[in-house]
Order: sequence, then C-alpha cells, then structure tokens
Amino acid sequence: MKKIIPFILFGLIFSSCSGGIPNLANLIASPTAPAPVDTPTPLPTVTLIPTQDLFATLTATPITVTPTETSLIPDLPTDTPEPLPLFSPQIVNDTSTYFTQSKGFLGAVYSNPILYWNSGPCSPRNIKISVFVEDLVRTHKVFLFMRLRDKRNTLLVEEWSAGAEMIKAENGSYNYNIRTFNLRKYYYHKEAWLEYQFVAIDKDLRVFGRTPVYDRNLSLVMCKPVTSP
Repeated sequence: MKKIIPFILFGLIFSSCSGGIPNLANLIASPTAPAPVDTPTPLPTVTLIPTQDLFATLTATPITVTPTETSLIPDLPTDTPEPLPLFSPQIVNDTSTYFTQSKGFLGAVYSNPILYWNSGPCSPRNIKISVFVEDLVRTHKVFLFMRLRDKRNTLLVEEWSAGAEMIKAENGSYNYNIRTFNLRKYYYHKEAWLEYQFVAIDKDLRVFGRTPVYDRNLSLVMCKPVTSP
C-alpha cells in the first residue's frame, strides 16, 4: 500500500503540471534566433554656417557704370540762326504808288494806300504789297521791315519790326499782306504813316539789295463807327 501511494502522487503532480511544463520536443528543438534590432538611420550631414559678426559694419564697394544707351536729351541744333538784315536809316518821301528803282530792286506796287483798324464799316483791312527784284537767281529771300510814325506828332515813332519774310510768286515777285497785327502798337495811333523798306539777301545771307525807307505813301487810320442820329 505504501508503494502505491508514491505512484499516485507522481501521477497527480504530472497531470497538474502538464499544461505548464513545456513540450520536450520543443525544448529539444533549435532555439529561434531573436528578431534583429533595427539599425539606426545615420543623421544627415549638416554644413555649419561660418561664424558671422552681425554687428560688423559693411563697407560698400563702389561700382562704376559706363552708360551705353543713347541719351534721351536731344542734341541741340548746331546750325547758326539766320541773322535778320538791318534796315537803312535813309528816309525819302514818295507819294506815288510805284516808286523808283533802287539797288537790287526794280520797283513795287501796293493794293491800297490806307489800312483801317477798329470796328466799323471802313475798308480795306489789309494792304497787299508786291516787290520785284533785279536778280532772280541771286535773290534767296526778301524781308519787309515796317514801323508806324504818328501824323500829328512825327516824333512819336514805333520800333521797327523784326522783318517779315515775303512770299515768292511764280512771276518772280515777292508778296506780303500787311495787317494790323503785323504792326507794333497800332492801337496807339488814330492816324499814322506806315514806313517800310525791302531788303534782299543771297544764299550766304549777305545783303545785296536794299530800298530806301518809304514813309509817306501808306497810312494807318482808325475807323470811326457810324452812330445813329
């Protein structure tokens, strides 16, 4: 009886521990290698910024720029302006509509002896004057100089105009329409003589023809408006 008891105890112990004791085949089998440990990824290489003194004063390097574009400022004209001929101080009296020959000119005619200004029915309001030169080939331009001299006070005389360039016609004459706005301070005179002179120049701007100053054949008159009685 005592011999049976140990076997019974051994069987109870073996059955109770069968779930907790590992299988002998498993214990005898080769052990499984452990899972490999992850290899750490190498950190990226970082290039360090050179040390910079943030408080240092920067020294500006001058840059020389050579302009290559065309300037926007236009070039000034280099041509010498044409000088205007000077008038002759010679004064003559002439009451005819066709005056005598003078140096460089054959003569001149005008449409009317009177030029009216101011409001009213008076006419004409312009005088067409034509001059004929002696040498058509040599003549380059003809200028007409004019000024007013008061009839009541002959000492009251205006300055000469700068010189009006006359227009050349097909017949060889040079023409100009005289109007009040061609005359200096015409509104100061109720009646005045219109003095004038012709000057001819060649292509080299040299004066080769000139007439005397004519002072008593053209008049400026103020027109008086008609008033009702």
